[in-house]
Amino acid sequence: MKHAYLIIAHNEYPVLKSLLTMLDDERNDIYLYIDRRSRALRKKMRNYQMLKAQFHLVSAPIKLYWGDISLVEAEFILMEAAVEHGVYSYYHLLSGADLPIKSQDYIHDFFRQNAGKEFVGYWQSSEHQKDLDRKISRYYLFTKSLRPSDKWHALTVPFYNFALILQKLIHFRRKREMGFQKGSQWFSITHDFCQYLVKEKAFVLKRFKYTLCPDEIFVQTILWNSPYKGNIYHVDDDNEGNMRLIDWKRGAPYVWRKQDYEELIHSEQLFARKFSSDQMEIVNLIMEKFMNDK
Repeated sequence: MKHAYLIIAHNEYPVLKSLLTMLDDERNDIYLYIDRRSRALRKKMRNYQMLKAQFHLVSAPIKLYWGDISLVEAEFILMEAAVEHGVYSYYHLLSGADLPIKSQDYIHDFFRQNAGKEFVGYWQSSEHQKDLDRKISRYYLFTKSLRPSDKWHALTVPFYNFALILQKLIHFRRKREMGFQKGSQWFSITHDFCQYLVKEKAFVLKRFKYTLCPDEIFVQTILWNSPYKGNIYHVDDDNEGNMRLIDWKRGAPYVWRKQDYEELIHSEQLFARKFSSDQMEIVNLIMEKFMNDK
């Protein structure tokens, strides 16, 4: 069966173009969501065509903001578009700054051998659990202007901080309806769980609207409390859990460079992030290696 690639892109056109080239396989359908604010990128991709894969560009995107529910809304738009179009064996959420680090034959064989498993990463350390509790226990307001670069940041940040301080002073904590979990935003999930997740959309958008960084919480939480919990591929290692090679020790995350080539090609993971158009040497090397292996 075919795979659906759900891609959220903001910039980095050269990397995105490389990613799409590597995914251009008759066994794949591509669904691309470009942040509404990324007008230049959207203009470049408007008439983009792929040779083998079916390509779908989301026609009416919303603006995306770090730490905000808008990222969750974008994921649901992509999942709904794919589910309505057909039945896929797997749905892969990628950033436009990601690349596969295995050939398409290898990737399809891997998921065929592990059919039914859910590849969702979980951060289980005490530090992450403390951070999770902080993000789900309060109401976070004005999350669309959390970045200092946002034009409304200076105006809204005093109200943002006041709301949090007030909640702490009165010892207010939001209700914990279920066991909440946290992990990487990026995933590879089955058709059955994707359908289940889409059916939970109303609850997710209501409960996580004022949660900080809900894109790192909602999939993990719904899966953890679902009939599909037993299908989680790996709970204790986030990189192995979602089969993404992401280095949080050298960056936030680290941007792969030419000198990392051996680490990338010998990794057991299937995808890697983050790549940059400022480091196209490593992008071109990865493309050359795994396009030739196809």
